[in-house]
Amino acid sequence: MEYSKIFDRKSFSTVIPESVNDDLKKVLIREDGQEDLLFALWAPSIGENRYTAVINEIIFPEDGDRNIHGNASYNYQYLLRVCKIALKKGMGIALLHSHPYPGWQNMSFDDINTENKTFINAFSTTELPFVGLTVGNDGYWSSRVWYYHKEEIQMKWSNSVRISGDRLQVYFNDNLIPPDKPSKKTIRTVNVWGEETHKNISRLRIGIVGLGSVGSVVAEMLARMGISSFTLIDYDTIKEHNLDRLAGAFKTDIGSLKVDVIREHILKAGTSNKITVDISDKKLNEEEAYRKALDCDIVFSCVDKPWGRYILNHIAFSHLIPIIDGGILIEFGDKRKLNFADWTVHTISPGKPCLQCLNAFNISDVELEKDGLLEDPEYLSGLPDNHYLKSRENISPFSYNLASLEVLHFMALVANVVDPSNYGEQKFRFKHGFLSRNFDINCDSNCDYLLNIGMAGSVN
Repeated sequence: MEYSKIFDRKSFSTVIPESVNDDLKKVLIREDGQEDLLFALWAPSIGENRYTAVINEIIFPEDGDRNIHGNASYNYQYLLRVCKIALKKGMGIALLHSHPYPGWQNMSFDDINTENKTFINAFSTTELPFVGLTVGNDGYWSSRVWYYHKEEIQMKWSNSVRISGDRLQVYFNDNLIPPDKPSKKTIRTVNVWGEETHKNISRLRIGIVGLGSVGSVVAEMLARMGISSFTLIDYDTIKEHNLDRLAGAFKTDIGSLKVDVIREHILKAGTSNKITVDISDKKLNEEEAYRKALDCDIVFSCVDKPWGRYILNHIAFSHLIPIIDGGILIEFGDKRKLNFADWTVHTISPGKPCLQCLNAFNISDVELEKDGLLEDPEYLSGLPDNHYLKSRENISPFSYNLASLEVLHFMALVANVVDPSNYGEQKFRFKHGFLSRNFDINCDSNCDYLLNIGMAGSVN
């Protein structure tokens, strides 16, 4: 693979599971103030416009593997052991070390020399780029990727390093993604979250999959909050029966693609000084849309079918991209009397239960959708009238309330102002006006998604 062509057009990022990050800091940030180092393995997550190194396993040093002398150095036996493990598992190699000062870390001459030499051994073993990471004494990460460019060794800085788990912490490279300057348009928002928090939130790339009655409202709220970068994914067009629920859609938009209409609405409603909106009018199971989802830091799941949730569940755990998912279920009884209307929202990331274990989708329904039966009128007509697969009724108050809850889950994930950061699974019961929270659901110990945390790879 010609990595020079990849990194000529793609940005680079690194993501670390929160539990792995905690273990890394215990070793690298020393009480005696000295630098330290260790190796780890990583898997590639290849989006449309971003290449991400997903750190998934620490290879801890053994006796005699490294030397601590103010600075730190490793012995060849350590690298050789790591190369053997990486080759066996088909993973890339990363070298992580610490500096005794805070913030985004640049590289000393010794750092450059060490990583340059390590790259040659790592690449010749794995045929994958080599990743270097540095952590400051405040836990702030920086990273870069090494590869061959026209037979010369080239290094490229990452845009960010993300820590994905109970919260999403993102360490940005200000030189590549400078913060948006506060303005009068966002002064009230900045006053609530604080300038430092807003500086980071506004730089996140937010994906929204499904631009119906919930996704369109989520898009408007985030745009007005000052989010700068969006990825919109929806294959559908606007129809007349959508107009009572879609934010930013009008009669003149009937027949237009939802991604086109909501993009224009974001550009009109947004308060950021510079807004970029990437779009895909494909289904999430198509490669273009799937790759664009991998470019995002967080994805809102606003889909109403099981296959989309199945794929997003995979993305949350294998690619470490948090998913904020919500759904509305309405049931009617005799004479179309409303039996109940419930909506549920949950955030999915390592450390939280997955969508399958939350019963947000049924794997058998995924197979039905793959076979085209969920779009087959004859099959649907044979289901009971109150079957949830036929329940697509909705009204704007329900959608707006769910969208608001999803955005609050987003703030709990990214802003250090909420306690606890994990809202659990929240369910609102419209008929009784009751909002409940459930913290008792956990993934089964044999859950496939738990076994594939940080493995990246392609969707099955």
